[in-house]
Amino acid sequence: MTSPEKTTTFLDRLSEVATEASRAANAHNTQPWELRHGTDHIEVGWRAEDALGPSDPAHRDLRLSLGTYVESLLIAAAEKGIAVGFDLDLDITARRVGRLRPAERPYDTGFRASDIAGRRVWRGAWTPQQIDPEAIEAARETARTAGFRVAAISTAAARPLLVRAYHWFFGDPGIAAELMAWTRLSPRHPKYHRDGLNDVMLVLNRVERFLMGLLFFPAVYRALRPLGLPRLLTPLSSGATAGDGVVLVILGKGEDPAQEVTAGRLVTRLWLDLFRQGIYVHPQSHVIDCPHTVGDLAALCGAEDGERPLVFFRVGIPAVDPSLRPRHPRRDLPPQ
Repeated sequence: MTSPEKTTTFLDRLSEVATEASRAANAHNTQPWELRHGTDHIEVGWRAEDALGPSDPAHRDLRLSLGTYVESLLIAAAEKGIAVGFDLDLDITARRVGRLRPAERPYDTGFRASDIAGRRVWRGAWTPQQIDPEAIEAARETARTAGFRVAAISTAAARPLLVRAYHWFFGDPGIAAELMAWTRLSPRHPKYHRDGLNDVMLVLNRVERFLMGLLFFPAVYRALRPLGLPRLLTPLSSGATAGDGVVLVILGKGEDPAQEVTAGRLVTRLWLDLFRQGIYVHPQSHVIDCPHTVGDLAALCGAEDGERPLVFFRVGIPAVDPSLRPRHPRRDLPPQ
């Protein structure tokens, strides 16, 4: 049994690394996680106001984001020598995904906090350079060990699905409003340095920033949507659909939403390992959320025995050096 003194030390030390873990991947950079201190554990939950609505209709991205945060926290804690374990216990009513508690030894991982801090998503143009097949096979093996499967498909095969999904995404008024609520197109935005998607993260030039602000302005959007605005907006995301490359899809079996938390932990390990090899990722969840493309995606991946797509992301080499672009800071955790 852990003594009260050791438990208190554990809780205090774990709080020290919580901010490092906040660089975990998460949809729209909403950073929805919340740590709730108990007497002998820390509960990992989420804030309702930071959970997406129309953009994440099944809250799959929310649970994936919470999984990426848990994995990142365990990695950061391990580097500090903090022995912590995680018990998955999803409770949607209580907005809880599990508990962190003292363990016999630190989490066994080959990653460091610097890997978490350095990882980047790339939404810009890609080079035609092909990904080493060994890197893809390593990702598959990591997924198999975790109880999932990774399917690799060409961007050319996925492109029709991406275009259809973007038409659906941009054509939904609720999604459009939510996207703009979390988009910060100018440093003058009051939350530019706090959260959300800024122009740097979206890899937008001056003209694209102007067009996005104009076309998503509520009155303009309402007037132009019936005239085909969604098809006009899709070219703004041309970097996400053009060029060569590989798309990796993580598939899981069954409908248990708790597995999405575990898949989020897997996502962190996969992305950190790819990034170490100079391979960047671009997640595109709307292909799974769109009711008109998810079935075709499953078929394209050869899904069988109850498999379903959980994560869709493109991998490749950026056409320009991402380090030349400034980073968007992650928000500090609120007082506990």
